[in-house]
Amino acid sequence: MLKTVAIEIDEDLVQAVIRKYRLAGRSEAVHLALRNLLSESDGGHLEEEDEYDEFSDLGAWRRRPQSDIG
Repeated sequence: MLKTVAIEIDEDLVQAVIRKYRLAGRSEAVHLALRNLLSESDGGHLEEEDEYDEFSDLGAWRRRPQSDIG
């Protein structure tokens, strides 16, 4: 369930996350952070009743080291 809420948040941190993970905006940044916190506290497992969506696979959002190919 999505709900609109008003929160105070550090804009510099949000913008850094948006740039680092190439997100579309603040909403995606907050969603990613909350899902990551839940995943870490649950040992990396989502609850069975949680719906899978584009944010559920947090590994897809993590930056991978660049290697020199050539």
